[in-house]
Amino acid sequence: MKYKKLRKRSSINECRRKYQAELKQSNLDHHQPTAAAMTGHIISNLLIHSLKINQANLFAKGSASLFLAEKATGWIAYERQEFDQLNHLLVNNGESIPTITAQFKEYTMLEEDGSSKYLAGDKQLFALVKDFDTQTLFITKAIALANNESWPELSANLTNLMAWIKEQIRVTQDFLVHELKEGLYVEDDDDDF
Repeated sequence: MKYKKLRKRSSINECRRKYQAELKQSNLDHHQPTAAAMTGHIISNLLIHSLKINQANLFAKGSASLFLAEKATGWIAYERQEFDQLNHLLVNNGESIPTITAQFKEYTMLEEDGSSKYLAGDKQLFALVKDFDTQTLFITKAIALANNESWPELSANLTNLMAWIKEQIRVTQDFLVHELKEGLYVEDDDDDF
């Protein structure tokens, strides 16, 4: 009996040691960005964005609610599919992925605000467009890193995700009667991750 307790404690300690080593490596990867580290940001952004889409779908009023009634379910399904694919792609290559709430909060670059559900529907919808746009910044960088690291399957997956996001931006900007880049981020030559 005593041996089983010691073995169990040893097993728990070994798991904690491995997790601490993973966190240490992840921290290094994020300071000297790798394709996997950048993809960790993308994975976190996808999760948070799907929650924000759901919130807007439930609370937006007016014509934005009709647009979201048509688009939100598909957006969420696609982002969750990408979330799963990217997680598997990283794990299959021996890379770490965010798996706990604290990591998702740390790695996402999307901002959450529960009070935003009371904004006008078009403002909630435009916030989702801006989040799509933010995601493209990380995807662009991850594609470049994947290409530099000779990781073609990651590059291909992210390229497809980028094409899908750009289409969602265009369709939504058209619905909002905005020019394609209106209100979105414009990269300076000096910008760097």
